[in-house]
Amino acid sequence: MIRVGIVGAGWPGQAHARGFADAGGFKIVAVADLIPERRKKLMIDFGIEREYPDAKQLIKDKGIDAVSICLPTALHAPIAIAALRAGKHVVCETPPALNPKQAKQIESAAKKSGKALLYCAQRRFGGPEQAAKQAITKGYAGDVFHARASWMRTRGFPKGTGWFTLKDQSGGGALIDIGIHVLDLAWHLLGEPRPESAFAITHQKFHGELKDVKMDVEDSAFALIRFENGKSLELSTSWAFNQPPQQQGTLCRIFGEKAAVDVYTPTGAVLHRNFDAKGQSNATSLPPPRVAGYASLMRHFKDCIQGKATPMIGPPEGIMLMRMVEAIYRSAQTGKSVAVK
Repeated sequence: MIRVGIVGAGWPGQAHARGFADAGGFKIVAVADLIPERRKKLMIDFGIEREYPDAKQLIKDKGIDAVSICLPTALHAPIAIAALRAGKHVVCETPPALNPKQAKQIESAAKKSGKALLYCAQRRFGGPEQAAKQAITKGYAGDVFHARASWMRTRGFPKGTGWFTLKDQSGGGALIDIGIHVLDLAWHLLGEPRPESAFAITHQKFHGELKDVKMDVEDSAFALIRFENGKSLELSTSWAFNQPPQQQGTLCRIFGEKAAVDVYTPTGAVLHRNFDAKGQSNATSLPPPRVAGYASLMRHFKDCIQGKATPMIGPPEGIMLMRMVEAIYRSAQTGKSVAVK
């Protein structure tokens, strides 16, 4: 059994705990959180033996093999680095860090420790998302060359302790909070081509919706990313936006030479192919795998720890994802297309 300590007992920590329980092969032995009530709830729900008020205390626990990080973004890098240096495997919520520099520091710590580091890009592990990836890998869509990804909330500012709306603690607004998830998914489905440039615009139009809350980040962002070999990706995301109600939610469509894949439909992922002269197509539902979500993610983490797999989104992918986010923000600030370094 892989002995796990969870740092952060909010809803991400609860989701990780359920994932560990459903994946099998893990035993959650400790939890750390500043709020005693949250620690106690997780301990009762999952039979956890030990509790700590501070993450650093949990990391020093020699009875722990792996650390699950479910904290505000500003704490990802320091806690991940400390855990890796202590010889623990790490699974960390996304975004990986505040910026590419921090993501590089985490990578360095992972290399020196020799331990597994997996970022929780949970969209990759959902049922429709896995089904879409499998169809693309099998070549049903042919060469995929363009993606359209969107996560648009009409009114959906994040709730919590207030760190989400402060750039020094979150790294940004809607883009790095929710947009990064569909950005990563679309990039993954495109085959993770090397990004070359980004052109973007961000907006701050709905700050008045939050009373007595400091906010210095964007509430919406729109970007076009160019990849090697001419592949491209349209990204749109918002916490708050005036739009037709049916447009709220997530969208991810992948376009190929033979077909298109629509990931999010009422029936799951759908493959559209055999287009006729009028643009009509044959739609084929793509069955999801038996295991999906956090259970699938934690099974993958277990395989990475045991040396059976390479992290699907590990240190190199985390750095590249942060570089794309950084380029989007820089483009929005300058009004120009910006190279992804």
